Amino acid sequence: MKKFLCTLTLLALLAGTSHADTDYVGFLARLRTTPDEFFQLMRNSWATDGWSILGGDHTTSKARFYDSLAQMMMALSRGDIDEMILPDFVAEYLLKASPSYTPCCMSSSGQMSLCFGFMKTRNNLRERWNSALVSMRNDYTLAGLFQKYVKNFPRDESYDYIYGINARKRRRQDRITFERFPGGQTVKVAVTGDLPPVDFVDEAGFPAGYSTAVLAEIGRRLSVNIDMIQVEAGSRTAALVSGKCDVVLWYEASKLAEWNLDAGEDVILSEPYLEWHTFMHLRFDED
Repeated sequence: MKKFLCTLTLLALLAGTSHADTDYVGFLARLRTTPDEFFQLMRNSWATDGWSILGGDHTTSKARFYDSLAQMMMALSRGDIDEMILPDFVAEYLLKASPSYTPCCMSSSGQMSLCFGFMKTRNNLRERWNSALVSMRNDYTLAGLFQKYVKNFPRDESYDYIYGINARKRRRQDRITFERFPGGQTVKVAVTGDLPPVDFVDEAGFPAGYSTAVLAEIGRRLSVNIDMIQVEAGSRTAALVSGKCDVVLWYEASKLAEWNLDAGEDVILSEPYLEWHTFMHLRFDED
């Protein structure tokens, strides 16, 4: 992963040129708003109770949306944007995985949630999903998986060295597997890989991380067969509407109605499987 990120950054630097004058910030695409409308909502929120920004001045900045994290990282590296604004767990992952980034400020919100998305016509499946998620919250399974796959990830490479364990072999051993249930329902779930280590695809192209571990447990509790496909963040709803998948791994939700800009009218959301309230702003580390 580190080698991939560094190579991606180098190629972008060689290929791109920097913009002038206006500062730009990047976000992963929200599906029901424009970049500037979303950024204005975020700026307005920083001036209200319950929100704050630590460092940075964004009064004249403009925003751009990207359909994938890889596209946004490339844009940052070649100077199309000055910073990426990401959920803190994604930013912390990138800081651990690559020396290419540096935090420039943080912004804090009310509670944000990640939910699974379903078409309205699949409410029965959504209700079954919710029953599994509620039981996983009540018996602390969600908390345990979050600790393992978010707080303690990526694994410290020294662990593999100290104990004489081949790092690649260790990753294969840690790869999440799904139980198969002959005759059971098959549910196609779309992963984007754009919120590591939550919605995450590993270097070999396999879905990994917290959401995948949550899905494996849901499949076990509901006795359903989970098949994974990958789509871009900006194509999540299109994948649902077209029938390419039955479930999408992440949609953002909030108790504040004006912040529910991710899921369209035809999409219904599950109970939250992750909650957070802090965004971290990353710049490219030119040093």
